[in-house]
Amino acid sequence: MRLRERRDHLLTHASTAKRIRRGMIRFVQVVVDLSRATLMTDLRPSRLKVVSEELQRFVRLFFDSNPLSQLALCCTRDGVARVITELSGSPAKHIEQLKRLGTRKFLLDCCGDASVQNALELSVKQLRDVPPYGHREVLMLMTSLTTCDPGDVFETIGQCAKSRIHCSVVGLGAEVFILRELSKKTKGKYAVATNEMHLRQTLEEYAPPPPSLAKETPSSLVQMGFPNFTAASDGGGGGEGDLCFVGLESEVGRGRSFTCPRCKSRVKDLPQACHVCGLQLASSAHLARSYHHLFPVPLFNEVQESGVPVKTEISTEAAALCSGCGREIGASEGGDNMTLECPKCRQRFCITCDVFIHEQLHNCPGCEELST
Repeated sequence: MRLRERRDHLLTHASTAKRIRRGMIRFVQVVVDLSRATLMTDLRPSRLKVVSEELQRFVRLFFDSNPLSQLALCCTRDGVARVITELSGSPAKHIEQLKRLGTRKFLLDCCGDASVQNALELSVKQLRDVPPYGHREVLMLMTSLTTCDPGDVFETIGQCAKSRIHCSVVGLGAEVFILRELSKKTKGKYAVATNEMHLRQTLEEYAPPPPSLAKETPSSLVQMGFPNFTAASDGGGGGEGDLCFVGLESEVGRGRSFTCPRCKSRVKDLPQACHVCGLQLASSAHLARSYHHLFPVPLFNEVQESGVPVKTEISTEAAALCSGCGREIGASEGGDNMTLECPKCRQRFCITCDVFIHEQLHNCPGCEELST
């Protein structure tokens, strides 16, 4: 996507909208279609390989945009649905399983038909214990154009809508009526990816926190704990013989862990709820990284050639340079020569720095310089 197209995308993207209510604590169930349709080679080298790589990229982007959220993986194949990973705030755990898709280390191969109903029932079961302040979502990556269901799938869709679960679908191949109805009745999104780049862009749109209605996630104070980090070499814990909770199981052995400030039990990753007392555990870094979604950087205004000069006391020679990269504005490649101005600090930037500030940095360098 060219820089000008990416800027046009920012003008309508949810991540750069005005201050609105958002679901900052998300619990997302990702459903991967492992039916025989995944082995088709219309995407090189295969649909399975492309879906695996793009999902790994999406998981990293999701936790970078949603540090307080949790994600789980499941698959549907041979008419049934199976859990791959439980809800967790650790991207490494999910990426490790996604890398095994299609290899001998992954115990499930691609065969049979997909089952939308069984996948939804499993997702409802996984998300039913989510606290009221959590935003419940299901993201389905479907490659099959058919579904093999044991009962009435519309009844299951109604159960998802009643449980306030938003179901979004990304399809490969063609649009399917039942998937369109699923996303429509649960207030989700539905898109059909035509190629690998389109699939990546579609998943990127799902990463930022979505708008949240007050009646779905009522405002309430969430009690959180900030656990202490315990290394393996510490004498007080984390060494051999310490019990540490990992998902729904527990293990004994070496490795880092975090100690709950209330009950002193140990967990492996953050953020997550304590398995003993139920206290929501997080770190200060997770809260800080969620800040830019609540207070996004304002969109920069395009400055025309005959526009008003910058209202700052700088020389004419310096005014022709980008305040971000220091290069001359208008010297970018590809014909995307735009001069953009921050409405607060009045500093001018090239289109490359403008896209980088709004998509990655989430802070205006000029405003930060003025505040120091």
